[in-house]
Parts: sequence; C-alpha cells; structure tokens
Amino acid sequence: MVSALSVLTLLAISPVCRNHKDNDGKKKSQAQVARQSTLGNIVLYSDNIETIAKWRSVISKATGMRVYVYDFYGHKARTRQAVEHFTQNNKLSQLKPKAVFLQIGCDETPDATDNYQDALFDFPTGEVCTLSGAMKRNKRMAVSKKDTDISPANFAGAAYHIIKAIRKAHRDARVFFLPPTTPDKKTNPQTEQQLKKMANMFCVPYIESEKQLQDFDFLWKGIKPKLGKMLILGDSYCEQRRWINSLEKMAQVEVTNLGITSASMRDHFNDRKAYPYADNPVRTDCNGNRNTLACQLIKLHRILSGKNLLKGETSLLGYQPDIILVEGGGNDFADEPEVEAEYENHIKNDVRTSFAGALAHLTTDLHNTFPNAKIYIVVSAGLYYGHTDNPFDYMEKARQQRKAADMLGYPTVNWDLDGRLSFIFNNSAGTGDGSEQKPFRYNVPTDETIDLLHPNDYGAQFLAESAVRWLTR
Repeated sequence: MVSALSVLTLLAISPVCRNHKDNDGKKKSQAQVARQSTLGNIVLYSDNIETIAKWRSVISKATGMRVYVYDFYGHKARTRQAVEHFTQNNKLSQLKPKAVFLQIGCDETPDATDNYQDALFDFPTGEVCTLSGAMKRNKRMAVSKKDTDISPANFAGAAYHIIKAIRKAHRDARVFFLPPTTPDKKTNPQTEQQLKKMANMFCVPYIESEKQLQDFDFLWKGIKPKLGKMLILGDSYCEQRRWINSLEKMAQVEVTNLGITSASMRDHFNDRKAYPYADNPVRTDCNGNRNTLACQLIKLHRILSGKNLLKGETSLLGYQPDIILVEGGGNDFADEPEVEAEYENHIKNDVRTSFAGALAHLTTDLHNTFPNAKIYIVVSAGLYYGHTDNPFDYMEKARQQRKAADMLGYPTVNWDLDGRLSFIFNNSAGTGDGSEQKPFRYNVPTDETIDLLHPNDYGAQFLAESAVRWLTR
C-alpha cells in the first residue's frame, strides 16, 4: 500500500500536466502552466512534506514558477540516512531550477550546542602557505574537516552535506533556507536562532515570509531595475570588477568605480600628520594610511574638480550619482570589544581607526558632497581567506559594520548574509596535509573564486544578486 506521504512526493516531482492542480486544489489553465514553464522551475527540499506544502503554495504564488518538492523520504535531515539518500537518489537532480529552497529541522528540536565551528573545522589549525616564491610565508588557519568527518547530526553538518549536493546537482540555482514551520506559524526561538546562525555561516538567505520573497522579484520575473548612476568606493572586489560586470547585466546602472586592491575601510593610524592620506591610493601600502577608503575620497574630490588629473583619469566635474556604495572590510580585522564599546565616542570625535569612526567620516563627506544620493554600506563578504584562525571572523566584522551603519542611519548591502561565497566550500585541504613541510595552499581556484579570496565570474553573480536585493527592496 502506497502511503499518502509517498503519493504527495510523487505528485510533486511529476511532469507538468494539462490540468495540474496546485496546493489549494484550484485548476490551472494551460496558459498558466505554460507561463510557469517559461519562467523556470523551483525545487523545495524538506524533511517534512506536510510542513512544506504551504510554503510550496506561497513560493509558487510569489514567483509564478512551477515548484517541485523532495521530502527526504521520511528521514530527518540531521541523519546519515537522509544525507545518503539525498546524495544517491535525488530524483530532481536532472532539473535546472532558478532557485532551491532547503528546509531542515522540522521536528523543531534545537541542537544541543551551536558551536558549529567545532562541527566543521579541525583544531588545532593547520599550516597554510599564503604566497610562493621569494615572498613565501606560512600562517596558521582553521581548515575544514574532511567530508567523512563532518557529522550530519546537527544543523551545520547536515546543511554542509546537503548544500554541497545541491550545488553539484543545481550549480546555477540560487539557494535559500526556510524556517522549519509553515509560513503562518512561529519557529521555536532557540531552533530559529541556531538555523539563522547556520544560514549566516553558509551566506545563504533565510526567508521567513512572502514579503522577503518579493525582495528577489528581479530574479523571479527577470526585471532589470533602474539604479541610475552609481559611485563605488571599495577594495579589490571592486577594482577587479567581476561583480560589477554582473551587476551591469542585472540592472540598468552606470558605475563609476574607485575601488583599489588591498584598501582598508579603517585608517591604520589616527595620527594623520605622521601617516598622511594619498590622493592617489598606494596599493602596496597596507600599513600606513595611504590605501584606505579615505584616500579614495580625496581622489574623488580631485577628480570632481577636473584638475590635476593623472593619466587614465576622467574628470567628474558636475557629476551627481544616484547611489553610492561604500564597500570594504575584507582587509580589516574585526574591532576589539573595547574598541566597539567606544563607537559613539569615535563617531563624535572623528576617530577613524574603528569601523564606526571611519564610516562616519566617509558618509559625512559623501553626504555633504552629494546630498541627493542614497548611500549604502556594503559589509564584508562571507569568504574566509586565511588571515585569521577564526573561521567566523567575517561574521563579527559584518555585525560591527551593520551596527556602525545603523548608528549613522545608513542601510547596508549584506554580502555576509547572502553572498554565497562561503569559505566552508572553498577549502584547499587537498593540496597538503597541514604540516610545515606540506602546508595547505589557500590561493587555489575553486568553483566560485580565482584564488580562494576573490570571486570568479560565477561567484560574482551571487554578490551582484545580493547587491540588487538590498538596493531594490
């Protein structure tokens, strides 16, 4: 006898038919079904078919797409059986959906501990070679455990295995997490806190409502939003321009990009007489104040004047941007707790060696120069790059940048929440054994990066999508 659970699963993965019925039991016309097929497909993976049913209806309504469901065949996602069945028998792996939604933890039982660092990483840290040749040097950094050593018995371990399989099966799909309940029911607070932390680790959006789904209308409906003229201050992510190239394909935008490799968001020294700024930032100066975002600001004013232009520079006399992005933090460490405690004083007294003080200086100048422009702070992307043995350092930096932006009254573009360049999948452990003689190499290409640090064209798409989401919501 076939169970109701199995029947519902089979219906969910069946081909589109002439008189398909949605979750509300209403018949869909051939035109509706044809339109859904044109827009694309969406796949829902859940460890509770009954919980996911309402989400299926909400997502279908919000996106206008055909939605397929896979329910782990009755296994809880936090089990080895669920992971094995999913990786070996996923009947939806042949689809090429526009998005994938993952729902785990539907029993709402929280993990015994949310120390997911220990669940995913080996300690003590391994030896890593960050450069080669004459500049060769080694550092100590946290390295992801081998797949076979990561247990799926907690949210982080289960998500690691399932998302990795999803990326393999649906490489180009946007991945989202859903709460382990129906859209009209609240989640156990402890479970929700752990799931949100886990989603943040993987840089995957956590969607809680139909309204949040509408933040991604540009994805579902293929609309190119009008962003107008955009000015960007930033680091190598911007200078290399890959995510900006993707942005220009997704939106109607005209970008003026001042990003410089190795630029820091903060000043290295508060004494700006002994450590002055440069009106043409110096890429190799990562210790003085000659390659900070404040230097890009000085350069901007020089170009705005139309005078003293250097080779290759174009005058910006009369320029008025609609949007300004202040991107950075990747070359900064997180502020120490005692520094963060002084954010209010740093803003008031122009102390630019913290995120709050630096952003206060930058945004005040930019607002006074362009009073009609909308200013956003782009927080650090969730890409671990071997500068610290704390694998979640980027989460702390992003939290502090958001806090500083909130204190100053500016919105953020949250690359750490949905930039998808999660370090957990960008592991170079296969290049060595972590010993001093055979160190890991962190600057090797991965699916989403050119060197485990900077996005390639594929990875840049997700940073651009994240930017569009926060700029248009």
